Amino acid sequence: MSIFDIAVIGAGVVGTAIARDLSRQDLKVVLLEANPDFGDESSKGNSALMTEGHDTPVGTLERQLVVRGYQRYVAEGPGLGLPMRKTGALMLAWTEAQRVIVEHHVENANAEGFPNVHLMDGDEVSRRWPQFRPGVLCAQWMPDELIADPFSTPYAYLLDAVTNGVEYRSHWRVSKAERRSGGWRLGNDRGDEIEARLVVNAGGLRADHVEALAGYRDFEMRPRRGQYILLDKPAQAIHDVIAYPTPTPTSRGILIAPTIFGNVLVGPTAEEVEDRDDRSVTDSGLAALQQAIDDMVPSLRGMPVNTIYAGMRPATNHSEYQIIPRFDEDWLTVAGIRSTGFSGALGIAEYVMSLIFPQVFDPKPKAQLQETRVPDLSEQSLRPWADPGKINADPAYAEMLCHCERITMGEVRDALASPLPPQSIKGLKRRTRAMFGRCQGFYCGARVQAMFDAAKGKPHA
Repeated sequence: MSIFDIAVIGAGVVGTAIARDLSRQDLKVVLLEANPDFGDESSKGNSALMTEGHDTPVGTLERQLVVRGYQRYVAEGPGLGLPMRKTGALMLAWTEAQRVIVEHHVENANAEGFPNVHLMDGDEVSRRWPQFRPGVLCAQWMPDELIADPFSTPYAYLLDAVTNGVEYRSHWRVSKAERRSGGWRLGNDRGDEIEARLVVNAGGLRADHVEALAGYRDFEMRPRRGQYILLDKPAQAIHDVIAYPTPTPTSRGILIAPTIFGNVLVGPTAEEVEDRDDRSVTDSGLAALQQAIDDMVPSLRGMPVNTIYAGMRPATNHSEYQIIPRFDEDWLTVAGIRSTGFSGALGIAEYVMSLIFPQVFDPKPKAQLQETRVPDLSEQSLRPWADPGKINADPAYAEMLCHCERITMGEVRDALASPLPPQSIKGLKRRTRAMFGRCQGFYCGARVQAMFDAAKGKPHA
């Protein structure tokens, strides 16, 4: 049986960030993921906005960790190869009542330490962004808000963690947790077992299930579905800034924002659902998204739709993050991270380190770390098909596979041969963007599947 110092459960963006920070210490760490691929639950369906945190509740742990997560992402993301683009964000007001709310938000943001957030009058908004519905009275301008890559981020964290010593096991759904003297024995349904001195439960949407295995019931999962419309790339010529409506007492509203891949995203809705796997897209959800387009950027109406989908946020019956240290029982809960997990992941990881060291383990930093980078898949990057140097070195980068997203045979080949090869076609899509384009794999899907099957040693149908 394998014995570890720390077992982290859940390879979403939070779990992989924690694993990466743990890899800096001289400890034996394992990251367990139930699904074939990392980031395959909540992390794959977020808005991919990196917020500096002024829109989180003041005085909460959530704000503290989102603010720190944003700072770390801006500082560390480029070294990992992660793209980001500072588009800025607007919260718009069309009525006098909305103007009062927007002015209040600006005053609060400035008072709470966000000096760059300021009020912009309607004339300037209309001059700079004429796509908005006429009649804008004012807006809160947040110039430091970013768009980023939601799929490559957990990949970068995990690749860094594994390269620096963390053991990663996928297809490892924890179904048993037995308290032992000085730690836990974890098991799965195949009969595999490991032991760990400390367990970190970052199980996301399933965190309550993992908690129940250990006998903890401090919160209830209240999964929240968010539906999205993704518009085709020509839409970004019309709209290229993050735009929010004025929030109401019950909702932040539906945003319209560019993506790092060149599309425009409309969403999310916010619907509490009982089934945490219910990612269905509904007529009422689509109607709400279309109404948001009409209300804010009517010129986007009629733009071709790339796809529609729904993500799921791991909310609980508490509004605050549920980070619960139980070190006398060798257990640490990291749950209820909700929709701000993408921005807050590195802040959460740093906070978890502050809890673990030196309370549970003495910090013993590794003398040397290996650097890693993931491919930059953003629209503004120099992609292999346009890079003469790469093509001259390897003709596979000139052979186009996915024409919609301009993905070459060489990129798919590289992903399949990486230290963390995708375990599913969906994982391969998120790793390369092949099949994510306008045709959704209609033209390239068979070739992508054949390459995947060949890499896995499967006969291709």
